[in-house]
Amino acid sequence: MKKQKSISVNAGLNMIRTVCQMLFPLITFPYVSRVLHVENIGIYNFCQSVISYFSLVAGLGISTYAIREGARYRDNEVNMSLFASEVFSINFISTVFSYLLLGVCILLIPKFNQYGSIIAVLSVSIVFTLVGSEWIFQIYEDYKYITLRSIAFQCVSLVLMFVFVKNSSDLFAYVLITAISCSGANILNAISRRKYCKIRLVINKNILNHLLPILVLFATTVATTIYTNADTTMLGFFSGNKAVGLYSVSTKIYNIVKQMLAAVIIVSIPRLSAYLGKKKTEDFNRTANQILNALIVIVIPAMVGLTALSRNIVFIIAGQEYVDANISLKILSVALLFSIFSWFYTSCVLIPYRCENKVLMATIVAALANIGLNFILIPIFKQDAAAFTTLIAEALSMTITWWYGRKYFKVSFLKKDIMSVIIGCIAICIICTVSEKYISSILISTAFSIIVSVLIYMIVLLTMKNQAVKTVLEIIHLKK
Repeated sequence: MKKQKSISVNAGLNMIRTVCQMLFPLITFPYVSRVLHVENIGIYNFCQSVISYFSLVAGLGISTYAIREGARYRDNEVNMSLFASEVFSINFISTVFSYLLLGVCILLIPKFNQYGSIIAVLSVSIVFTLVGSEWIFQIYEDYKYITLRSIAFQCVSLVLMFVFVKNSSDLFAYVLITAISCSGANILNAISRRKYCKIRLVINKNILNHLLPILVLFATTVATTIYTNADTTMLGFFSGNKAVGLYSVSTKIYNIVKQMLAAVIIVSIPRLSAYLGKKKTEDFNRTANQILNALIVIVIPAMVGLTALSRNIVFIIAGQEYVDANISLKILSVALLFSIFSWFYTSCVLIPYRCENKVLMATIVAALANIGLNFILIPIFKQDAAAFTTLIAEALSMTITWWYGRKYFKVSFLKKDIMSVIIGCIAICIICTVSEKYISSILISTAFSIIVSVLIYMIVLLTMKNQAVKTVLEIIHLKK
C-alpha cells in the first residue's frame, strides 16, 4: 500500500505550480502582447479556442472519470494497470476520431482553413495529452513530480520565447514554442508513469462499462467548454481579431487567478473520491468543509481586489494598447466567485458522489444561457458582453450545483466569520481607492495596494477571531 500523502503538502505543491504558471505569463505575456500586437494575439487565441473543442472530443470525460475511479484501485498495481489500459484505449479511439474531424473542418470551414497551419501545429497538444495521461499522477497524488516537471518546461519555453519571438512576424514561432512546451511535458509523463502502472491497448467487455459514465462526463465537459471558450470563438466571428485580443488579456488574468485559487480543490478530488469509495463519510465531510472554509477566506477578497485593481493590472501586464480590456476583467472578477464555488460543488461533492447527470444538467443550462446571450450581446458590446455572459453562466452553474449538492454535503461555518471577511473586503476597497488616488505610479500603487490589503485583511480576520483562519491552519498541518 502506497503511503498516503498530506493534502496540505499537495495543496502547497500545486499552489507553487500555479504560482509559477502565474509568474511565467506575467513575464512572457507583457513581452509577447507588445511584440505580436493585438491582431496577432487575437489570431493565436482564436486558433487556441478552436483546438479546445477538438481537445475535448479527444479527451471525452476521461480525466475526471479516471481520477475518481482510479483512486479506488491505486493500492493494487495489477488492477490499476488493467483499469488504466482500458481507459487509455478509449482515449486512443477518441483521439483518432478527433483528428479526423479536425481535418474535415479545416478543409470545409474557410476561417479554419485561413489559419490551417497554426491550428495544425497547436493540435499536437491533443495527441501528446493522450500519451502523457497526467490523470495517473493525480490518482497517486504525485504533485511533487507534476510541479517540478511543470516548472522545468515553463523555463524552457521562457528561454525559447525570448530567443525566437522578437517582432510581429514571429507569430508562428510563438505557436511552435507553445506546442513544444506541451509535447515535452507529456513525453516525460509517458516515461515516468511506468512506476505506477503498465499501460497497453486492450479490447475487452469492461470498456463498455466505463463508456457510459465517461460519455456523461464528456457531455458535461462539452457544455463547460462551450461556455468558457465560445466567447472567444464567437468574438472571432462577430467582432474580429482586435476584440479577441483584448478579451484574451482579461481571460488570461482571470484564468491564472482561478487556477491559483482552485489549487486546494484540484489536489483534494482523489482524496475525497477515495474516502467515499471506502465509505468514510465523516472524513469526507470534514475535509470538504475545510476546503470550503478555506475558499471563503481566500476567494472573496481576491475577487474584490481584482475588481478594484483591474485597470492597473491590465496596464502593467499588457500595456496601454490593451487597457480597454479592464471592463471585461472587472466583470470576470465577479464571475470568479461563482466559478470557484461551482467548481467546488462539482468536483468535491457531486462527482465523488457519482452525480454526473446533475453536473451535466447544470453545465447545459449554463452553456445554453451563455451562447444565447452571446448571439444577442457580442455584436453590440464585444468583449464586455463576452465577460458578462460568462458571469451569468457561472452564476447559473453555481446555483444549480449547490442546489443538488446540499443533499450530500452540509456546510459548516459561522455567520460572524462571513462578517469578518466582508469587513476585511471593505478595508481592501478603501486601501485600493486611496492608493490609486494619491500614488501616481501605477506599478507602485498596485504593489502597495496588494501588500497592504493582504496585511490589513489578515489583521481583521485575526482580530475578529475568524474560525476559517483556524481551518486554513488545520489544513496546513493535516496529515490525512
